[in-house]
Amino acid sequence: MTGPATAQVAAAPEGWSEVEVRLWEAYRAGNVCDLTFGELLIDNPALGALWGPERTVRAEVLAHLLLSGPQALPGRVRAVKLVGAKITGRLWLAGGRWDAFVELHDCWFDTGAVLSEAHAGTVRLDGCRLPRLDASRLDTTGDLVLARCTVPYGVRLTDAQIGTDLIANYLVVGGDKFGRALSADGLTVHQDFEADRLTSDGEVSLRTARVGGRLSLRGAQLHGRPGKANCLNAARLTVGSTCYLTGWRDPLSSADGKVGQGGEGLLSPELGPLGEAAALAQENNVPDMRYLRGNAVPGPYHSGVIPAQRAAGAAMAADDPDMYGEGWGEDPVAGAPHVIPFRAFGGVRLDDARFESACLVNAAEFHLGDTQELSLRRIQTPELRFTSAFRPTGTVALSRARIGNLVDAPGAWPRNHRIRLTGFAYEALRPPEGTPYTVEKRIEWLDNGLDSFHPEPYEQLAAALRRDGLDDDARHVLYVKQQRRARTLPLPGRLWSRLQDVTVGYGYRPGRAALWLLAAWAVGALWFWGHQPAPVKADEHPHWNAALYSASLVLPIVNLGQDGWAPSGFSQWLSAALVLSGWVLASTVVTGATRVLQRG
Repeated sequence: MTGPATAQVAAAPEGWSEVEVRLWEAYRAGNVCDLTFGELLIDNPALGALWGPERTVRAEVLAHLLLSGPQALPGRVRAVKLVGAKITGRLWLAGGRWDAFVELHDCWFDTGAVLSEAHAGTVRLDGCRLPRLDASRLDTTGDLVLARCTVPYGVRLTDAQIGTDLIANYLVVGGDKFGRALSADGLTVHQDFEADRLTSDGEVSLRTARVGGRLSLRGAQLHGRPGKANCLNAARLTVGSTCYLTGWRDPLSSADGKVGQGGEGLLSPELGPLGEAAALAQENNVPDMRYLRGNAVPGPYHSGVIPAQRAAGAAMAADDPDMYGEGWGEDPVAGAPHVIPFRAFGGVRLDDARFESACLVNAAEFHLGDTQELSLRRIQTPELRFTSAFRPTGTVALSRARIGNLVDAPGAWPRNHRIRLTGFAYEALRPPEGTPYTVEKRIEWLDNGLDSFHPEPYEQLAAALRRDGLDDDARHVLYVKQQRRARTLPLPGRLWSRLQDVTVGYGYRPGRAALWLLAAWAVGALWFWGHQPAPVKADEHPHWNAALYSASLVLPIVNLGQDGWAPSGFSQWLSAALVLSGWVLASTVVTGATRVLQRG
């Protein structure tokens, strides 16, 4: 248990306000201290600066309760459960240690909170507004929740240790003086890190972070600062399950495409009678606004049960399955009216990242400048899904990445030679269901991506096709590789390469070689039909047959009984040419036939 022996007193310290004494009693009983009016407009934390003393709690009071608060009532568990409070002063808990449950809903901080190097159980901030949160090296045994919070000057979680889940759904966070919105380098989350619908104005930095479960950024809107390269920097990130850079399907959306929790398309709630009275009292500086409820009508949380979430409208949205990580189904359909894409306005760096299950990039938009990249260099994952309909406007770098299954769509990749594929290795190609992806489209993917000729991407594609049993497609890719290589050669090399292409298809077109072999035999047969060579021995020679003699020349190591003739002049030169061409062409044909037999 925390707190010295002097903390056993039952009465609140002298000098505390009536609201703070009420919080003291709620802390001992583990109850909710609800300071709201029950009107969404009045209770909106964005108006927290206008709240009066009847909703004001000093930050030092919260620190006193957590660090040296009283013991719980018999049969109760101590907890700070505060709703709708105006918290004045800096909440300074740096280096502190407490085990009491902390849950603050819809509170407004005038200064901010410092939890650096603190040790805590579960800390929940839901729907709160605070200028800045500094929680570097925070160590929790339970969850850290920042859902629906607004933090204009950044959140710092550098080297924090989160015992279970980190929930930052609907978090709106601005940048600090260094242009970073969420600084979480070295962060460790033992289970899931969920940041669905995160909105950032500044870099989200997760370098060397470790997430034991899934990392979800579904529907996140990440904005980089001008002059900064990245809006998401997660180099050397390690994820124990799946990373979601995907769109977000609104569970409260209607058939006409209007969305729920996100707030788009919703009308502002009207001010009810209680809210009108509260607003009037606020304007006239009435000292105690609580009694304007009439007969002490409590706020929406008077039952002592804090809901998981409230909608932007008047209705509660506790049934939203996505608020705390449920409802994980198939990827959302890109372009559907109820899907909010993942959007990155700036570079995304995932170099050297490790994803134990998969990295999913679907219904995502990457708005990149000319010098910005979606950098996936040296990532390792059993599956990379890259199926967005929106082509990235910058460069996608996959150099030396190691992938098991590559699931991609033709329209997901940038054009104009903006893909980096040097050393990119994958085991198998798996196009999305219902998406045709022919070998010609694969070659077009390489041609559009590469800024200059590199043989490795073609060889890697051929190897993957061969592993899937598509030998003909693999040979076609290698044939195209030789054609692309020929363009880089000087003129003599291009001429020789062209000759190889026309005659034998670089060895990958045995049918073409067979046709040339047949043509060579026909030329020889026609010539020797009217130009019979003289016999080597006048009294000993075989019966003359021009067709068999020509065939014996173009087919190496084949004796058709036409030895004993001695061509001269042009016939001698033609015989030599037929022998040489026969060796080359017949070898190509035999090699192609061997491939077919081996495949069978």
